Amino acid sequence: MNSTAKEAVSDILKKVFKPKEKLKPSDWVEGNIRLSSFTTTLHGQYSLRHTPYLRQLYDDIGNPRVRKIVLKKSAQIGATQFANNVILYYVCNFALNILMFMPSQTLAQQFCERSLTPTIHASPVVGNFLTGNEDDLKKTDFLFTSCIARVIGAGSPSRLSSNPAAIVIVDEADKLKDFASEGEAPALQLAEARTISFPNEKKILVMGTPTEENSSVIHSEFLKGSQSYFYVTCPSCNLEQILRFENVRGFEECKLEDGSYDLDLLESKVYYQCSNPECKAHLNEQSKIEMVRKGRWKDHNPKATEDKRSYHISALYSFNITLGSLAKMFLLAKDDIGLLRDFYNSYLGECFAQRASTIKRDHVDLLVKESPYYLRGELLSKPDAVLMAVDTQGDNFWYGIEALYPDGSSSVVEWGPAETFDDLALISQRKFKVRGSDESYPIKRALIDMGGTRTEQVKDFCYKSLRLFWPVIGRVEANGFNLTAKEEYFNFQGKNVLPGLKINDRTFKDILYIRNIRERAGRFYLPSNTDDELRIQLSSEHLVERKVRGRIETEWRCTNRRNHLGDCFKYLEGLKYLLIPMFEEHRQKERLRAAIRPEEPSQQVRDYALNPWN
Repeated sequence: MNSTAKEAVSDILKKVFKPKEKLKPSDWVEGNIRLSSFTTTLHGQYSLRHTPYLRQLYDDIGNPRVRKIVLKKSAQIGATQFANNVILYYVCNFALNILMFMPSQTLAQQFCERSLTPTIHASPVVGNFLTGNEDDLKKTDFLFTSCIARVIGAGSPSRLSSNPAAIVIVDEADKLKDFASEGEAPALQLAEARTISFPNEKKILVMGTPTEENSSVIHSEFLKGSQSYFYVTCPSCNLEQILRFENVRGFEECKLEDGSYDLDLLESKVYYQCSNPECKAHLNEQSKIEMVRKGRWKDHNPKATEDKRSYHISALYSFNITLGSLAKMFLLAKDDIGLLRDFYNSYLGECFAQRASTIKRDHVDLLVKESPYYLRGELLSKPDAVLMAVDTQGDNFWYGIEALYPDGSSSVVEWGPAETFDDLALISQRKFKVRGSDESYPIKRALIDMGGTRTEQVKDFCYKSLRLFWPVIGRVEANGFNLTAKEEYFNFQGKNVLPGLKINDRTFKDILYIRNIRERAGRFYLPSNTDDELRIQLSSEHLVERKVRGRIETEWRCTNRRNHLGDCFKYLEGLKYLLIPMFEEHRQKERLRAAIRPEEPSQQVRDYALNPWN
């Protein structure tokens, strides 16, 4: 045989005996899983175009170095089909027994009847592993030629302990309380113990919607892993960012005069605002879908070991639920503590305790650490306004000063006690320099609390301050105040001549303590040399639950009697709520005017810059 013939034979043999290239799990499910028309409107070939964020999780299934995958999730993100497909991937590619644990036997049966069994019959590839005996496909037990797959519901501890398996899937980990008998280890630990005989093949998938922060199993497991979040890129500025509900905007355009919302209008008005303060692009539903399809996971826990991967995903990424629908659900839930808890758990995939619990010193410390570097008494840049608020006590005052910037962010500038009205007048005349510059700016507006026993004194002081100081009062729904904030003329010497503000006390405490301090999502900054007094007073309030007429409600309570600075910055949140749209509206008018006639600012604009209330 000549050399040419030998080479030809060699090539043929290589092709015939070449090991079959193994597909990634994500490619395998897209190529082999078919969805039944009985289970979904997206029946036919399964595609990750509808859930692109799950691709990485599928491929972790095929990574031998990964032993445990945790998915802290919301509803509507395709997790049920994901678990379904993982089971069938192992059935068709390995000879390893599979166990899936669910919160109840009813849910286990529903999963099998509505998802697993229809997919088995709809996917021809799975037919190659059926025994041909219909009795081998029972309600929750499935015997294949390659392995056994069982789906077990809570209330079956004996089945849990008697079924070893290499592949364990735990669904709704926070609800698996009934698996463990008294004196036994927690349910998740018992489930993981089923894999002890398979150290080199085991794979554990834990999924669930979180509940309370201090007791949530899935949240605890998430923190032990890579803590990965799905980042999308803004098409306008190319900033990578996590989709967060606080960036869902457009609510105000649907607000009615009585403070309620036109829910039917939400779908067309709600949009996602880019989190880049220099961009703020308005992104619609189609933009969101395109961003998600191009997104990628980023790890937030550098200390995590390679074998533990954990992910968080919310319904904001889902193609099955719109931003408008989420906004509507939030508005319907926001005034009911039970519904609000379910919204955060089920649709944001987050622990409700992160939004309704204790404000700790650690939260203030983190806020200081994450704020841009500046010192007490300094401004970060040229502000829209420097603002002051005063909390009135029986024999003294506390004041806080804050700068509001054109991008909507704000920084705390100064704070402290004051003994007399004269002291307040002197403090209000101070000017503050921009860091690294000689530019300085005065206080443009000051609020002073007129509650308590010094109401008439406060009104007299405001009247004599030539309108620099405005009286402010906090009200809640129980007082009949259903608005967020409003300008008001208060009675002075028999006439309604004193301009001031009424604010919703609860709304702006929530914004200050939860969004700004606990979540650090409000672009609210503290100086690097923040002192202990401010740290103590900003962590002095706690959101507690109480039962009112059979319903669970929450209220803020002070624990150390010193929350005066918190009240100051609460008032300023109400003032900023009214100011930011006013400043933005005038900026838009000035940009339009400049585009038509590029010259010096008009007298009206110059006057407004000096005092937006006149």
